[in-house]
This record gives sequence, C-alpha cells and structure tokens, in this order.
Amino acid sequence: MSQDLVVLTPGQPDVSALLAGMAAAGEELLVLEVADGPVIQLCDAPDGETLRPLLTIEVPVMVAVPGEVRRLLGDEVADRVPTPVWWVEVRAAGEPDSAIHFGWRFADAVVGRLGGLVWSASARPAGSTGVARDGASS
Repeated sequence: MSQDLVVLTPGQPDVSALLAGMAAAGEELLVLEVADGPVIQLCDAPDGETLRPLLTIEVPVMVAVPGEVRRLLGDEVADRVPTPVWWVEVRAAGEPDSAIHFGWRFADAVVGRLGGLVWSASARPAGSTGVARDGASS
C-alpha cells in the first residue's frame, strides 16, 4: 500500500531545496515529469527499460487559511507549524519496500534545508535514516 508524507516548511521550497531532496532520495533514480510539470515522479527501471514510479512529488502549495492544517493533520501538527505554511505532498509507492525510504530521505533533506517538519500517518520505517530538523513524523 502506498504511503503519504507531507513536508511542511515555513518558507517556500525553492528549486534548489527540491533538487537537493530529490538527490538525497536517490541519485540513481530517474525523473519523470507528469501532468505538464505540477507533479514529478522519481522512478527506477528494474528491467532496464520500463520506468517504475517510486515517489510522486506534488508542487508546493501555500496553506494560508488559519485552521486548515489543524483540520487536515490534527492539533499536534498544527501547534508546531505557523500559518502560512508550505505543503509538499509526497506519495511513496507500496512496492518495492525501499520506496518509503526514498520518500523519507527526500522529506528530511527538504526540511533540513528549510526547517519545518514531516508528517506521516505511518511511523518512520526501521532503517530509514535522517531526522527532520524541527520534528519528525506524527
């Protein structure tokens, strides 16, 4: 089953922060533009030809409505981030198991550069290295 991560940063994620996150996820991964650019997928090609999406990264969105983070992610997260906040949604494929590790590496790298935190409904998997600068998963 796929897993979602939400990267919440106080400042707008710029191209360099997103590229650093993509490189941290895995320099061996291939980049695929989807939907004319608002979605990027990081893929592998286990058979050498067919791309297999591992991570889907959506364009950063500013959440400026007070209470919206609380409504979507709960009190604990809302109490830790200011409004407005930048929201980057990352979806890791269910297979292979390594996909979620790529997702956490991406998220941790972006937060390491910009501050903020990473939210996930699921706990960080064992063996996934890195800790978000201002918090971790909730």
